[in-house]
Amino acid sequence: MNPCGRFEHEGLLLLERGLPLDEHFDTCPDCLQARQAYQRLQGELATAGARYRPPAGWQSRVRAAVAARKARRPGWRLRLMIPAGVAAALVLLVLLVPDREPIPVALHAEIELGSGDVRRGHEPHPGDVLRLRGTTGGAPHAELRVYLNDVELVLRCSTAAPCRRREESLQASVLLDSIGSYQPVLLVSDRPLPEPLATLDDDAAGAIAAGARIAMGRQIDVR
Repeated sequence: MNPCGRFEHEGLLLLERGLPLDEHFDTCPDCLQARQAYQRLQGELATAGARYRPPAGWQSRVRAAVAARKARRPGWRLRLMIPAGVAAALVLLVLLVPDREPIPVALHAEIELGSGDVRRGHEPHPGDVLRLRGTTGGAPHAELRVYLNDVELVLRCSTAAPCRRREESLQASVLLDSIGSYQPVLLVSDRPLPEPLATLDDDAAGAIAAGARIAMGRQIDVR
């Protein structure tokens, strides 16, 4: 009997929109298991993220420290070297430039149909190809990974084939040669990423603990 994929296809979207789930999601064992895994990962992400969040008001304290340091410098030298109009323009430029928002990290997944003659339904089939395109947010370290049924790592690459990295883009392709659920993941970090342990839950928790950011692509169910 094929596992139910309604939670990945419908339940996640309903939760993201703040809509209630119907009775199926309270009685279906596959959906209950998928929801528990999602809630566990969501909790780990929230807990780990709080540890690395900068303290409140850090921007104001940095600006105050910079201003105090500037105030201690002899001002007459600057007035001799820089005309008054140029100095005023520089001060205005510093005040008007907004803080830069961090570049978002995202992962997009598309299916390229294989050459099989017989297809059943609209789900991906063995022989199709999963195309992945990630945005790394400018992080120096990035990896694309794909887990089969959350326990088998079937793709892991960074700068070597099948990955292709160009500036803030990381792309790869993987053949879907087995029946099951494929979960694509993008990991980015300012430091080297930890080695995978085995399962998606363990690897995600380890990467977050090491300071990495994670983007999950949509789960691909191959039937």
